[in-house]
Amino acid sequence: MPVGFQQRAGCPLCGSISNSPLCEIPYHDQRLASFIEQFYQGRVPLESLASGDYRIIACTDCEFIYQDPILNEDGMQALYRSWVNHAQSLQKKQTAKSRLYIQYAGQIHTLSRMFDKRPDQIRVLDFGMGWGYWSRMAQAHGLNVVGYELSAQRVEHAREMGVTVIDDLNLVEDDFDFIYANQVFEHLSNPVQTMQALCQRLKSTGFVNIRVPDGRGVASDLVRRGWNPDLDAIHPLEHINCFTRKTLIELGARAGLKPFSPPLRLSWDSLSGGIRREIVDRWLTTHLYFQSTGIAPD
Repeated sequence: MPVGFQQRAGCPLCGSISNSPLCEIPYHDQRLASFIEQFYQGRVPLESLASGDYRIIACTDCEFIYQDPILNEDGMQALYRSWVNHAQSLQKKQTAKSRLYIQYAGQIHTLSRMFDKRPDQIRVLDFGMGWGYWSRMAQAHGLNVVGYELSAQRVEHAREMGVTVIDDLNLVEDDFDFIYANQVFEHLSNPVQTMQALCQRLKSTGFVNIRVPDGRGVASDLVRRGWNPDLDAIHPLEHINCFTRKTLIELGARAGLKPFSPPLRLSWDSLSGGIRREIVDRWLTTHLYFQSTGIAPD
């Protein structure tokens, strides 16, 4: 099958076919073609996109915002194997400032405080682990962590750093205490099914941390200004799901999860910034912790 596009059957969150278009631009439009050419540094054969339109849709039932159509299977393979600049992506991690790793350490410290057990007894899945740097930080804190990733280049790099990587969640013997998915669910064609499958491997006392781009204001910006490359939460081709806090909570609910407020993470040397971070993470943005409701999804 050649690279092309496929329609989504309905809203990827609630399944409704009732929707309202927010934006529709042919991929051969000069603004869009120039953005893709520049962002992917000429690796995308623009003629393969000529048959499709970049359409952003809002579900009129659940308010979820998503792209439709999306790349077909061959298109997705080409996107994540060839069009994405893997060398540049890895370099960003390798040359990141210490602030990134301080953030990772803070997240892992919070995770550890959520369990009354030794770090080595906390079984963690880093789903869509990328190059494995969060997993390596979790290992350094003593957690029993494994990563899952589709990109062969990223799996190889993570394993070279000593990260344990699994290839099939169905072959894992023990369920997980904690599942971490950072910048993953905005890319998935079937986010609800993926979340439900993950929760089948989550212990009844376990937690999930989902972090996705924040789609606050995207709908109103599209109506007011139209599309522009700064709207990262609806990045063409890649960010096919655009979550707000409300719709991310709905995603969790469809997998039998409810929001959970983790322990406060404050320190005297950065108290004001820490308070701002806590307010944003707990009530505004799309960085959510979940726990099981004890009710199986429909």
